[in-house]
Amino acid sequence: MKNKILAYLSLSLLLVEVVMAVGSWIFAALNPESGIHSMLSSEGIRWAFGGFIRQMQSSVLVWLLLAGMAWGALRVSRFCHDLGSLWSRRNGALRYRQRVALRFSIVTVLVYIAVISFFSFVPHAILLSVTGELFPSAFSEALVPIFCFGVILLSVEYGVMSGTYPDVPSVFDALVGGIRSIAPLLILYLLATHVYYVVRYIF
Repeated sequence: MKNKILAYLSLSLLLVEVVMAVGSWIFAALNPESGIHSMLSSEGIRWAFGGFIRQMQSSVLVWLLLAGMAWGALRVSRFCHDLGSLWSRRNGALRYRQRVALRFSIVTVLVYIAVISFFSFVPHAILLSVTGELFPSAFSEALVPIFCFGVILLSVEYGVMSGTYPDVPSVFDALVGGIRSIAPLLILYLLATHVYYVVRYIF
């Protein structure tokens, strides 16, 4: 159902681009002094081809890839499922190895948070801006990667210790599977980003 909705959204964005391209061409032809740039002019075609890669490069694309990797690692590791069993005191459903893995993983995450906090929140921390501000700073710019790397660290440690990740290829497959699961969002991102830049170019 989710992919069906995203598919229709993608089709809608494609239709919007076609309508804007044809509409800008007609409007620019009828009103040459309007300031509207035609997408079907020689200048518009050069802009579309020459600037496509540059337009797609953004932090959001990297965030989507990292989020997909983190989601894949977390889902396959079964950390959330097993943590729920421990939280609801259904410890009998967990093996000793899983209980130990949960405790070690939680401690690791707390240490990770403590290290990031030390680099970010204490006076003169190295992740602050040159003026000592938190926003904007190296910390704020890396907030999404910091979170995703923390989730990946937690998931991989738990998966290795609990046995859900028996070897290195299994970890790699989980990361790849996570990217595969958010692939429809990547397509939607590319289309939505291009529509945004087309609107900016036309107007």
